[in-house]
Amino acid sequence: MDIQKLIQLLSKEEGPKLDFKLKLFTDTESSKKELSKDVCAIANSRGGRGYILFGIEDKTKRIVGINKEEFDEEQIQQIVSTRTVPPVPISVEIINFQGKDIGIITIYSTEQKPHQIRDTGSFYIRRGSTTDIMHKEEIASMMQDNGLITFELLPVAKAAIKDLSENKIKQFLLNSNLPIEINKDILSSTGIITIDKESGEYHPSCGGMLLFGKYPQNFLPFSLIKIHNNINFSYPQNHISIGTIIEMLDSACEFIFDCLNEYHFPKELIQNLLAKAVIYRDYFEIYNCVEVNLNKSSIEIINPGFSTKGFGKSKDVYSKRNMWLYLKFLSIDIDKRYFNNQYNIKEYRSVKFYNILSRNLFKAVIPITKIKGINPLKAD
Repeated sequence: MDIQKLIQLLSKEEGPKLDFKLKLFTDTESSKKELSKDVCAIANSRGGRGYILFGIEDKTKRIVGINKEEFDEEQIQQIVSTRTVPPVPISVEIINFQGKDIGIITIYSTEQKPHQIRDTGSFYIRRGSTTDIMHKEEIASMMQDNGLITFELLPVAKAAIKDLSENKIKQFLLNSNLPIEINKDILSSTGIITIDKESGEYHPSCGGMLLFGKYPQNFLPFSLIKIHNNINFSYPQNHISIGTIIEMLDSACEFIFDCLNEYHFPKELIQNLLAKAVIYRDYFEIYNCVEVNLNKSSIEIINPGFSTKGFGKSKDVYSKRNMWLYLKFLSIDIDKRYFNNQYNIKEYRSVKFYNILSRNLFKAVIPITKIKGINPLKAD
């Protein structure tokens, strides 16, 4: 690390990827566990590299310095590598700054997350500037982001095959040029149902319930679209769209377009971004749903699940989670209303995207204006 990078870190406040400590303690078993826990938490927190700076007062950020003899790189590496699973990759260095030695542990981001503590099996994460135990949905979400599990093919344990709509499944099979005779083999091979290996019973998969369920929200109550209408008081201020994914999207778009009857708005773009928000959302975020805010100058489409890769490098900035769900949805959306590739997002230069890592959210903001005004969406 060079001096400029160090100065930059010292100018920041503690957070999920940065911790200041006065001294490194490694003389007791409990202090070794504490160091491993702090490293594990920073490694599991969203974002890139993380850092722990030693020899700094965490409240005042006054540089006190460390005793170089007590900051043993080999010992630190051994403590972390033997107490975290998978081992968290780190580097250790000492930099002299303003006449004082500062110890630095750099914690690298990997695709092996989540890391856990070997002795206890616990998973840790940073919440602001504190270390905390990860919630089960955070662990599942991180495992999904790193390809270890997929939400769509998990069984809905409390649901049975009878909770799926036979007509919806038949239409899907017909659209997919598959035999329309419904049986467990067909449903299982397509991923619509899955077997519980312990009991031998079949249950709808989460994806099967979202696409073909009779009442999906009875089992997956967070899978809905909530719309906040702040512009047209001829319609309800709040609207909730439920049902299968296609039913939710149809209901949400109808309500949004009705509320926007006095505005310039890009219909195809809204349909596309709303569909991406619903399909690509993080379904392990069970306390959040897709939300739409209709404001006087913009539409905000917010979905759980920050963009993990390639943000800002292409027009398609959404992380493509739930690809099974996406591919099956294409056979349901036969009119290509929601994943329509005919429009070019580059025409809409004023559309903004925001990646909110701290809250695991992704937001698209689409400007709108009254019909008698100038349409701000089209590029010159």
